[in-house]
Amino acid sequence: MKNKINLGIIGKNFGYHVIYKSFLKNKNFKILGFSFKSKKTNKLKIPKNVKIYFNWRKLILNKKINAIVIATPPSLNAKIIKFAIKHNKHIFCEKPFTCSIKEANYVCKLIEKKNISHMVNYEFVEIDAFRFFKNRILKRKLKINKIDLDWFVNVRRKSKNSWKEDYATGGGIMFNFVCHAIYYLELLFGKISAIKLNISLEKKKKVKTLYGTIFFHNNISAQINVKVGSINKKIKPVHELKIESYKKIYILKTKLDSLSDKFELIEMKKNPKGNDYKTLYKNNRDKKDFRIKPTFQNSKKFSNWILKGNKQTPNFFNAKRIHKIIDKMLISSKEKRKIYI
Repeated sequence: MKNKINLGIIGKNFGYHVIYKSFLKNKNFKILGFSFKSKKTNKLKIPKNVKIYFNWRKLILNKKINAIVIATPPSLNAKIIKFAIKHNKHIFCEKPFTCSIKEANYVCKLIEKKNISHMVNYEFVEIDAFRFFKNRILKRKLKINKIDLDWFVNVRRKSKNSWKEDYATGGGIMFNFVCHAIYYLELLFGKISAIKLNISLEKKKKVKTLYGTIFFHNNISAQINVKVGSINKKIKPVHELKIESYKKIYILKTKLDSLSDKFELIEMKKNPKGNDYKTLYKNNRDKKDFRIKPTFQNSKKFSNWILKGNKQTPNFFNAKRIHKIIDKMLISSKEKRKIYI
């Protein structure tokens, strides 16, 4: 292929285990460089023709590299994005792309007048079961009267000082979990108009929680209940989105025992004699990380934007909206009232 996009990846953990393996499947990209902070790379199977950098600036300054992927701790993202924009590199960034709405506004102002492709890897909507539900079920103009989201995650961090535990550095329940739900809920059911939520983010508590109601412009609402941490043994880890229409109930559901667990889609009929179950999309049980395939799908959108100029989502401006909604959620919880977006 003539129009290969020369790519550099910044970040070792997610950058190798998900990004590298996903973009390697996309034949539109040629991976030229990898940047790590740590010099311990003996466990990574990277070809010799891929140059290893220990300074991300030097990777970006490589004139042969057209695009970069950022998979670093979020506190570095705005700085890397700014440098990449300055040197006209297309940017694919892990979420959250910044640590605050202020940073998000700054980045969006930098990029809005540039001819640069930019995406943020909100991958849930590219999961096969989600795609099936969106393209096969929602296109029937489903009349929805109730939505419930339950997301219970048993997380035990090795280090309590990890950025993944801290909202201010792009982690915690809001940026590791809730941000994904905001994006896929809006994509599936329309723009969020208001929220009324209670959030517990106290560091002393073993479980961080978020529960309440999300309201959409089309008069639909969703009950959301997220628990993250050392959850009660009686509560099984699960990620379940239940959509109730007038005649049927649809359930997008996955266990959370490992990263190889994948979503399935169940249809349940309503009738006086009981519930009639039917699996519309079956969980494909294999040992592959569930994040690789949807990230590959997002990589295809990214290459399409670069090569053909077709603007794609989720981009920086979509991600900025998620920051805005998260800020409103925090205000709603603090002031104990309904907040409009």
